[in-house]
Amino acid sequence: MPFNDPRRYVSKTGRTVACVGDSITRGTFVWRRKVNAYPVQLQVMLGGRYRVDGFGVNGHAAQRTADRPYRDSDEFASSIASSPDIVLIMLGTNDSRGDNWKGPGAFADDYRELVLRYQSLESNPAVWLLTPPALFRLGRSSKVRYGMDERALGQICDMVRRVAHELGCGLIDVNAATADHPEAFRLDGVHPSAAGARLIAETVFEALAGNAQPA
Repeated sequence: MPFNDPRRYVSKTGRTVACVGDSITRGTFVWRRKVNAYPVQLQVMLGGRYRVDGFGVNGHAAQRTADRPYRDSDEFASSIASSPDIVLIMLGTNDSRGDNWKGPGAFADDYRELVLRYQSLESNPAVWLLTPPALFRLGRSSKVRYGMDERALGQICDMVRRVAHELGCGLIDVNAATADHPEAFRLDGVHPSAAGARLIAETVFEALAGNAQPA
């Protein structure tokens, strides 16, 4: 189930927004995540006409061959059952990790299939694809923590953009929005702080506010 209680914010007639993702969407390591995780901050920005549900789960990836495929999670089933009007998909960070990475073609195939599953819902949601946030090395380290690969993440972002174009989804470039803000990821270079979560929420809000439907 979503970690936040949307009834605090929204009327029964509001449009529903499903935030699909990993620990970054869940708000792992965000101080007071039930207040500061990006879906909760987005809820406040969108206001009472919307209900924003967070379906983030730690360590999960878009690829079926990953160690923790998002499609096998309870959050995936809950996001489908929520009959959303808008779906925001931000996956890919864990796909870049270690043996999970099978190359851009394999990622694109599984990612496209996941997007099509949301597009096929009876609620006919507007589906927006979010590139995963930038990765940062800490101090003098030559690598990103947890085995994430910067080169793989760049290819993942390219595939997200391509799939968005192919399937007519909206695209929100969170990677570009976060690339110059290492201070917002200073805990471990991967997970945003409350300020980083706000940066993500603001980027999403600006895209939704500027476009009634995805291009």
